[in-house]
This record gives sequence, C-alpha cells and structure tokens, in this order.
Amino acid sequence: MSMFDDMNQMETDGIVDTIAHELFEQWCDANLDEGTMYADYQICQMYGDPSLKIKFNQFYNLKSDDQYYFEVE
Repeated sequence: MSMFDDMNQMETDGIVDTIAHELFEQWCDANLDEGTMYADYQICQMYGDPSLKIKFNQFYNLKSDDQYYFEVE
C-alpha cells in the first residue's frame, strides 16, 4: 500500500501534474542541448500527430532525404 492510496483524486492529480511538468522541462532542456531543431524533432516524434510532423517538415524546409524528415501518410 502506498501513502497515495488514501489521498483524494484531486490531490494525486496535482502531484502527477507537478511531476509531469518538471520531467517535461528536464526532457526539453536535455534535448535543447542538442539544438532547437533536435528538440522540436523529439517533441513531434513523441506527440505523434501527423499534422505536427508535416508542420515540422515545412518549418525546417525538409526533404525526404534529410535526417530529421518525417514520413507522413
């Protein structure tokens, strides 16, 4: 049993949101160490929405033979 089992849902949701926000910031900062394009690529890859991947390709003017190009169906 965890101490969180006895907490109400609103409390645990708040804890999860705080941790998720912090982890996301750490993940972004680590990706930004590799450059903005790489960080954007990682976000698009993680999110998975094809329309965001198309926007990424367009924003960075990528072609199918480029390293970070997303193949979108």
